[in-house]
Amino acid sequence: MKSQLFIHSNSVTLRPFTLEDQAAVYALTQQPEITDVLPDWKMTEEQLREFLKFVVGRYEQFNPEDVRILLAVVHNKDQRIIGWCGVFPNDLLDRADREVAYAISRDYRNKGYVTEAVHALTAYLFEHTLLDRIVGIVKPFNQPSRKVLEHAGFRYISRRKLVDQENYDYFELLKVKSEPVQPKQVHSEIRLRRAEQEDAVVLTEICTRAFDHVIKVWADNEKDIDNNLCPPDYSSVRMHRYVIREWDYYVVESDGCAIGGVSVNVLGRKHARIDKIYIDPVCQGRGVGTQVMRFIEAEFPQIETWKLETSGRQLDNHHFYEKMGYVRIYASEDEFGYEKNMSTDPFDPTCDETLAKDSGESVVEYVQANLDSVRYSTSNLTNSRITDCNLSGSKFTNLNMTNILLADLRLTDSKIEFCALDGVQFQDTHLGSDRVPMHWAHCDLGGSRFIDCDLSGVQLEQCQVTGMKINGVEVEKLLAAYEAMKS
Repeated sequence: MKSQLFIHSNSVTLRPFTLEDQAAVYALTQQPEITDVLPDWKMTEEQLREFLKFVVGRYEQFNPEDVRILLAVVHNKDQRIIGWCGVFPNDLLDRADREVAYAISRDYRNKGYVTEAVHALTAYLFEHTLLDRIVGIVKPFNQPSRKVLEHAGFRYISRRKLVDQENYDYFELLKVKSEPVQPKQVHSEIRLRRAEQEDAVVLTEICTRAFDHVIKVWADNEKDIDNNLCPPDYSSVRMHRYVIREWDYYVVESDGCAIGGVSVNVLGRKHARIDKIYIDPVCQGRGVGTQVMRFIEAEFPQIETWKLETSGRQLDNHHFYEKMGYVRIYASEDEFGYEKNMSTDPFDPTCDETLAKDSGESVVEYVQANLDSVRYSTSNLTNSRITDCNLSGSKFTNLNMTNILLADLRLTDSKIEFCALDGVQFQDTHLGSDRVPMHWAHCDLGGSRFIDCDLSGVQLEQCQVTGMKINGVEVEKLLAAYEAMKS
């Protein structure tokens, strides 16, 4: 059978390995681009030699009823081994499954060679063996591998947690093409789970894929992407950690696997805002978003008015929110604003102040209030929460702001003067799109720490720097070393 296992294609040929291929294969297994995704291939030369002996020995025993095969991928023009491609069982999958596996040298990527190899091998096996179905699994973050399967004709089935407790996207290729699955049919169980800090990394990965897809579809190759199309810092793990800590953030799961996220900013006792809702692109078009919106409304039964904003370009978003009962309250080229009233009583937008009784305390809430040019002075703002507000040009003087939270705000040209900031934390702040520097004058910052901050161009003038350290080195020693070097 070994002589028959030569599969010719336009750019590559698949052939059986020989023991003489060890040096070429070993060179491939030294590439982190391969072993970072396929750690089992990180072998010593002795381990690889034994593995090749096993692979070569299987060719004469090739069984069309029990397919187990691994072939070298040779570049037709260069006549070099540039990777491998095979189909065999996987302990992570059902015993009847046969998984396609592949890898290619970093020097030959993004040219379609591995897709061509997968297509050639699967077509050959469907013709010469009893296989009528081949599967593929990829980690959700492995976009290049996913594209290989999609381009080779594999169909995405679902995201699954396998026996190693890791999440994989599961694909299949059938010998006989089946009728396409209706996109609105949902066969998996969708649920929401409150996000924990350990979810931040996977939520960031999914959010990044989702909004990168949005950019690809709607940005029209623009370099500067407006915040209405993609939220600021959507690919920042620190931002997701912040939202998990301060807001109501939920993981969207399908059969126990994370496929998206939704964050809610509760603005008041009866008002809330959908901050972000995103689903992994591979799981979109299956009615998941509709379920998530309904779950969120059920999670917050006390909320009477929901609001959200979306990009003016994303027409599919407009149709989706309007289908969910949201009413457009304003529209511009960049942004559409929507509201949904859950109460039978019409919402009165002129009613800006609500008095609530929570735990015996009076709580005054200002929602959608116009507080332009208001002055706060000699006031007690203890435990206040100010979020999602435009405070540009505001002035706060002589205030008790103990335990106050200022978040998701625009503070352009604002002033903070004569304030005790003991224990205050500045996290994930920036200088805005115009990069206008901040100005610190007559401030006591003794003992403060600056970690992972951009201090390029910072100037210190007439400042007390005794005991100040830069990367653990006292500044006095740095200055002394500088003076010694000059002399």
